[in-house]
Amino acid sequence: VEHVELAEITRENLRAVRSLATHKSQERLASPVLVSLSDALIPELIDGQPVVPWFRTVVADGAVAGFVMLSMTSAADPVPFLWRLMIDRRFQRRGIGTKVLDLVVAECKRRGDTEMLTSWSEARGTPAPLYLGYGFERTGRLDEGEVEARLVF
Repeated sequence: VEHVELAEITRENLRAVRSLATHKSQERLASPVLVSLSDALIPELIDGQPVVPWFRTVVADGAVAGFVMLSMTSAADPVPFLWRLMIDRRFQRRGIGTKVLDLVVAECKRRGDTEMLTSWSEARGTPAPLYLGYGFERTGRLDEGEVEARLVF
């Protein structure tokens, strides 16, 4: 894959975004895109404050290839949180996830952030190798039963 970009979800690409899916073995690890979009539509509250979702579709060489969503810095979240990162089963193992992380970090830096959090399940098929290889470090805390990790940039 030569070119990866993050694009807004529009009427024109919504059908392709809705059809994104992981491998069967990963389904228990990643929420479907429609669940993520509903989470963005009615965001959760943290200490009475709504999180601020920021989401994009991943476009690789012109094809809709994935989905990413962050909870951005707000009164509810002092540090952006990588909430969802899903690369469609047809596009995995091509370096797209790493390129998406590069783009997400660039967006966070543009907004003045200096770090980001994420979490993952320790189940088989976990994205831990991607995140740890990218530079995330375990914080020693659990977030809803998942391993929490921080990336400082």
